[in-house]
Amino acid sequence: MGVMVDEIGGEWNRDAAYHPWIVRIAAEHAGDVLDVGCGDGLLAQQLAPVSRTVTAIDRSGVAVAQASKRLSMVANADAAVSEFSSEWGLTPESYDVVTMVSVLHELPLVPALERAASLLKPGGTLVVVGQAAPRGALDMLFALLAVPYAWALRLFYSWRGIYRPEYLSAAPVEPSCSLEDVVDAASLVVPGAEVHRGLLGRFRLRWSKPVEVAPITGEISYIAGGPLGSETHDHDGPGATDDADTLVGWTSAAN
Repeated sequence: MGVMVDEIGGEWNRDAAYHPWIVRIAAEHAGDVLDVGCGDGLLAQQLAPVSRTVTAIDRSGVAVAQASKRLSMVANADAAVSEFSSEWGLTPESYDVVTMVSVLHELPLVPALERAASLLKPGGTLVVVGQAAPRGALDMLFALLAVPYAWALRLFYSWRGIYRPEYLSAAPVEPSCSLEDVVDAASLVVPGAEVHRGLLGRFRLRWSKPVEVAPITGEISYIAGGPLGSETHDHDGPGATDDADTLVGWTSAAN
C-alpha cells in the first residue's frame, strides 16, 4: 500500500518511503537501535522517539557530520564513524533492532549479515531495505516497472514540496548481488528471514533472532490460573500490512 505523507515526516525519497515501516518495527521493541549506514541521520531522527537509544553509524565522515548536526538536539541518539567491522567497538547482543537501508549492497553480503545477527539481542529484529542487481526476466521486469513508478511518486512528492533525493556517498556503489543471492545468503545466516520485493527498486528483509528456551526441568509453576511460560502468538506477522510501496508478494521465505 502507499505511504501517507504525514507518515514520512516531511521528506520523501525511495529510501524514506520505507522509514514508517522501520519505525513501526522499532516501536514494537522500544529498545536500543543500531542504524547502519545512517547517511544524514534522517532515519535515526525518526527512530529516536520510539526507542530507548539510537546509535547511528556510517563509514563516511561527511555523512556522520550531517547526521550529528541533525541529531544534535536529540538526547537519546548519536552518530559515529564506523566501517561496521568486528574490530569497531560494538558489543555483541546489545541491540533490539539493527537497521540497514540501502547499505547492504556496499558490504560483503554474508559477513555483513553475520555481523548484524551477532549484534542483536535474542528476540531482536534485523530490518533491511536493500538494493539488488537484476538477474533474469522477473528481476528485469521489476526493474523496468520501478522506473516510471518511482518517477511518478517523485513528481507527486515534489509537487507537495517534500521530495529530497536519497543520500549518496561520494563514491556510490552499484549492487552486484541479485535478490536470489540475498535470499541464499539469508537462508544460511538468518534462516527464517522474510524477503519482500517491491516496486521502488528496493527489497525488504525482516528477521527475528531466536530466543533460546531453557530446558524443561519437570517442575511446573502456576500463576493467575495458568502455567508460567504459556505461549503467545503474533497474529500480525512480519510485514503483514507494512508495504511501503506496491508489492506483488513474498519473494521468498529463507529457510
